[in-house]
Amino acid sequence: MEQLKAGRNENLWRGGASVVYSHHHNTVSFHVLHDEALAKYFCLALRTNFSVLYAIAYWMRYQHKPFIICSGISILVFRSELALFLGLLLAVSLLQRKFSIDRLLKISLPAGICILAATVLVDSFFWRRLLWPEGEVLWYNTILNKSSNWGTSPFFWYFYSAMPRAMGASLVFVPIGIFLEKRIRPLALSALAFVLLYSLLPHKELRFIIYVFPVLNIAAACACQRIWMNSAKSTWHSFLALCSGAHLLLNVFMTVFLLVISGTNYPGGEALSRLHRLEVGSSNVSVHISNLAAQSGVSRFMEVRDEWAYSKNESMNYTQAELASYTHLLVEAKNKQNTDVWASLQDEFDTVEFIDCFNSIGIQYNSLLPVRIKTKPCIGILKRRIPPSNKQKPQAKPRKEKVTKPEAVEEIKTPPIEKIARDSNKSVVEAILPVDVDDDDGIVATVEEMSLEQDINSEYEKVVEPEVESIETPAKEINFQELRNLAMGQTTKTSRAATKLKIRKIIEQHYRSKGKQIENDSAERSPKIPGGTAGRPGVRQSVKAIIKQEKIKEMIEQISTMDLTRICDLEKTSTKDCLKQVIDKIDDSENAKLK
Repeated sequence: MEQLKAGRNENLWRGGASVVYSHHHNTVSFHVLHDEALAKYFCLALRTNFSVLYAIAYWMRYQHKPFIICSGISILVFRSELALFLGLLLAVSLLQRKFSIDRLLKISLPAGICILAATVLVDSFFWRRLLWPEGEVLWYNTILNKSSNWGTSPFFWYFYSAMPRAMGASLVFVPIGIFLEKRIRPLALSALAFVLLYSLLPHKELRFIIYVFPVLNIAAACACQRIWMNSAKSTWHSFLALCSGAHLLLNVFMTVFLLVISGTNYPGGEALSRLHRLEVGSSNVSVHISNLAAQSGVSRFMEVRDEWAYSKNESMNYTQAELASYTHLLVEAKNKQNTDVWASLQDEFDTVEFIDCFNSIGIQYNSLLPVRIKTKPCIGILKRRIPPSNKQKPQAKPRKEKVTKPEAVEEIKTPPIEKIARDSNKSVVEAILPVDVDDDDGIVATVEEMSLEQDINSEYEKVVEPEVESIETPAKEINFQELRNLAMGQTTKTSRAATKLKIRKIIEQHYRSKGKQIENDSAERSPKIPGGTAGRPGVRQSVKAIIKQEKIKEMIEQISTMDLTRICDLEKTSTKDCLKQVIDKIDDSENAKLK
C-alpha cells in the first residue's frame, strides 16, 4: 500500500515538473503562426518525442524488441543524433546482461532495413530524387562538420544556457534525485552523457537535446517526492518540502517571463503586420522582405492581401534596377555591415518606422518590476518616395524693404559677394555677419542664422534665400525614431538641433491652430532693423528674445526626454498628433499650477 501511495505521489510531482518541460513548446506554439519553420519544428518535435518516449518506456520495462523498433524509427526517420542517447541505453542493457548481442542483431537488422527502405521510398517520391534525409543531415553536420556555418557556441553552452532556460528551478532537483533514487541513475546519467557527447559539435541548438528533458524531469520528480514524504520528520525537512513545492510556482513565473521575451524575437512578423495597418487602403503594393525579416516571423500565413505582391528574393543586391519594382521594403536596420545599402536606399525611399527586437535584459530600480527588457531597432519599414510633380510653383513676389537709415547698414562691414562665394568653409551669413553659437541649446544658432539672414539687405537676398529655406523647412516630418534617438542621447549636434527645431515648429503650429497668439513667433518674417549705430545690438536682443522664450524652450526640453510609447498608442496615432497631445497636457499642468 505504501509503494502504491509513493508511486502516486511520484506521478504527481512528475506531472508538476512537466510544466517546465512544456513551457518551451507553449512559447513556440504561441508564435507558431508567425513562422513556418516554427510550425514544422513544433510538429517534428512532437513526433520525435513521442517515439523517443515510447522507446524509453519500453526500455524501463525491459521490453527490448519494441525498444529497438522505436529507436530505429527515431534514429533513421527523424533525428540521427538519437543514436547516441538510445545507443547508451542499449549499452547499459548489454552491460547488465539483460539483453544479448545475438538477439539484438536478429531484431535490429530486419527492422532497420524495413525502416530505412520506407523512409527512402517516401522521401524520394516527394523530393523526386533518391534521398535519405537523415543520412544527408548526418553527413553534412557530422562527417563534413559544416554545421558550424550556421554559428558556433562554447562547449558547455547546453549546461549553462540551454538546460537552465528549459528546466528552470527543477534543474536544481536533478542531482538530488540521481543521488537519492538508484533506479533512475542509469537513465538520467545516460541523458547527461548524451548532452556531453553532443557538445563536441560546435553548432548548438536547444532542439538538439530536447529529448533529455522528460528524463531529467523524472529525476527532479523523484527528488521532490522523497523530500515531501519526509516533510514531517523535522522543521528542516518541512522547509525543504516547502521549497520543493514553491519551485513549481517559480517555474510558472519564469515561463511567463520567457514568453514575454520571445514576443520580441519576431520583428519581421511585426513589421509586416504594421505595414498592413499603415497601408490598409492601398492596393498596388509590392513589398520586398529581407532575409532577417523572413527569418524572424514573416511567413506565408501573413500574406493576407491577395492584391499585394510579396517577394523574398534572397539574391537581392538593392540595385536601382531591382528596387524599381518595389513600393515598400522590410530591411535590416542600419548597422556597420549595411551602411552603403542604406545610403543608396535614402535616395528613393523614406523610412516610415523601425521595429524593435530583443537586445538584452537590464535592471531598473525606480519601478515595481526590477527587470527591464531592452530592445533595439531591427527591421526598417521603407516606402518609396512620391516623385515631385512637374508643375512649377508660382514665384513669390519679391519683398520690398524700406531702409530708413542707410547708416545702420553701413555699420555692418560686408565683404564682396565674390569673396563670400570663394569661402567654402563658411556660410554666407557667417561671412557677412559673425554669429555666436549658443552651445546650451542646439537650435539657437540655427534660428539665429535664419533670423539674421532675413535682415540682410536685398543685395544678398538671392544668395541667402536657398540657405534659409533649407534650414527652415525640414526634408521630412518628424518621426518617432528621431524623438527616440533624441531622448536616448543617440544623436549628433546637427541632428539634435534639427529635431528640436521640428518640435518648435509643431508647437507654434499647434498654438496658431488653437487661435493662441505667440510672442516673437519664429514664423514671422523680416523683423525691422532699428536705426542708428545701435541697430545690430537691437537685432541681437530681438533674436535672443525669440530663442529664449522660457515657455516654449522648457516645453521642447521636456518633450526631448519623454518616452512617447507610454503616452500615446503609436499604432493608432501619428507622431505629430501625439506631440500635440503632449503639448496640451503640459499646458494643462502649467495652468493648474498657476491656479
